[in-house]
Formats: sequence, structure tokens, C-alpha cells
Amino acid sequence: MPQNSQYRSAEEIVTKIKRILGDYPKHRALHADGRLYRGVFVANAKAAQFTRAVHMQGDEIPVTVRFSKGGGDPFAHFGNTVGMATRFYLPDGRVTHVVMLSQKLFVANSVEQFLALLEAGLPTEPGGPINKTALQAFLANNANTAQVLKMRAESPAPVSFAHTEFNAVHVFRFLNEAGNATHARCHWAPVSGTKGQPVASLAQSEVDSLYRELEHRLLSGVGAEFDFVLELAEDGDPLNDATALWPKGRKRIDIGRLKLLSPITEEDVGDHVMNHDPTMLVDGIEPTDDPILQIRRGVYEVSAARRSGGWRSIQGDHAKDGA
Repeated sequence: MPQNSQYRSAEEIVTKIKRILGDYPKHRALHADGRLYRGVFVANAKAAQFTRAVHMQGDEIPVTVRFSKGGGDPFAHFGNTVGMATRFYLPDGRVTHVVMLSQKLFVANSVEQFLALLEAGLPTEPGGPINKTALQAFLANNANTAQVLKMRAESPAPVSFAHTEFNAVHVFRFLNEAGNATHARCHWAPVSGTKGQPVASLAQSEVDSLYRELEHRLLSGVGAEFDFVLELAEDGDPLNDATALWPKGRKRIDIGRLKLLSPITEEDVGDHVMNHDPTMLVDGIEPTDDPILQIRRGVYEVSAARRSGGWRSIQGDHAKDGA
């Protein structure tokens, strides 16, 4: 896809998401509520078979992880979708990201389908509920979206971030030193095992229950660790459809481990925006031509500018400092 496709319809997408889920100033359009944690990542010897990426060569790499609730309301209870956005701090001063969900798939496989889904869900009056009639009509004609939403609705809620598997909904191309390419889906697999609970049970907990549980783990020494797992594509597997599962039994290889250490804040990091763009990659890992992956940069940038004030907020800070 051409480079400018990354920004196609970004403004419209963010605007419609906020009309459906609510507009909460200074918060992300999606995954509005989140907390940061610091940790370290170390790739194992198998990683170099698949990628020459600098953070996958066995050195200890500092990371931050933003765990988050799904949805646009930062004051809502947790549901059965949570996020895990990881930033790797590379030795040369750059950063790269991997962004994952507790769900396995996205709800659309093209920009046009995603826009049509959002249009169908728009409230008929400002601040009103989702337009269920129009949404049902859309789902009747879009079986792939209907199947993903059904799978999401039936999935359990987490009992802990540390017991949740996270999944990148897109496929990436991994290149090793010899230039050999491997297409793979990425997962964070919890070392302590996967556990879930009914959504209704989690809804009875405090709105910050999963954050508090994780912070207790870290402060008490129980800890939380995740293996970075590649799920390898086989011939015929779709590489550019974020609504399509691959057949069961695809080979999975863990190529490194992340260990969380302690809570941290944006102020501690020195970045009050913390935009986790999943297309900010390094040599050795490349995007596919998945159209949903391609537009995420533009959508993330629009959302980040709206919640932070963009360059204007920096100008305001300088003015306050007398600069």
C-alpha cells in the first residue's frame, strides 16, 4: 500500500469512535484507561533464526508496558478485552512497539468495512446508545465481523494480567540475517499460565481491580513474566486479514521473555503522550499489506494529538516555564 494510506480516513475513524463510545478529553479514543509498568526483555537463542531485529539478539532490553481496559470510557469497569502495549528501548536511542489484545482478531479487514461498521453503530442522537438496529443489519451482511464479535462476546474475562495471553491481531514479516522471511502472528504467553473468569464476576470488582492485583504481585515479589511467541504461518494462511484465524495446530516458538519489575508513570518516562504505534518497527521486522495495520499509524497520531494538544501543549509548557 502507498505510504499515505496510513493516514486515510484517520480523522473520520477517531471522530466516529468517540461518537459511539463517548468523548473523554485527554484520553485515548480506545483503551482510554491504562497504567504503565517497567520491565526487561531478553531474547533467547532461537530468536536469531527468525529475525535480525536489534532487540531480538539476546541483550537485556528495557521495556515499558501499558496495560489497559478495552473501550473508550476511562471510568468503566473492566470487561473481557484488555490490552498490552509494549515499548522496547533500543541501544541507539530509538524505540519500537508491539501492541496486543486479549482477543485474537480485529472486527474488520478493510478500511471500508471498518468505516461502515462505525457508521452503522452511530447513535441516532448525540450521546445516545449504539444504533442496534443498523448494527444488526450490518452484521447480517458481514459474516466475518459478526463471527469476530460473537467470539469476543463469548470469551472469558481476565483474573489477572499475569494470567492473560495477549495477541497481535496482525501478521508481521520477520527477516533473519540471511534475509530469509517468516510470516508470523505474535503472542505474549503468560509464564504462570492462562486463567479466566465470567465477565459478570469481574464487573463486581473495583474499577481498578486488575491494576491493583498486578501491582500487588510486583511489590510482593510474586512477579509477572511473559514469553514472546511466534505463531508461524503455513502456505495458504491469510496474511492480510485481521478477521481470519489460522487453523489450529500452527507451530508456536517462544523466542524471548519479558519480566515486569514495577509500576512507572509517563512523567517518569518523560513522555506525556506514550503513543504506541504498532508500525514503528526496526530492520528485521516488517509490516504486511494488511490495510487495518496500515491505517493504525494515522489513527494513533490523530488520537494522540487530540488528547495531548500536540505541539501546542509543548508550546504551552515552554510559555509557563518562561521559555
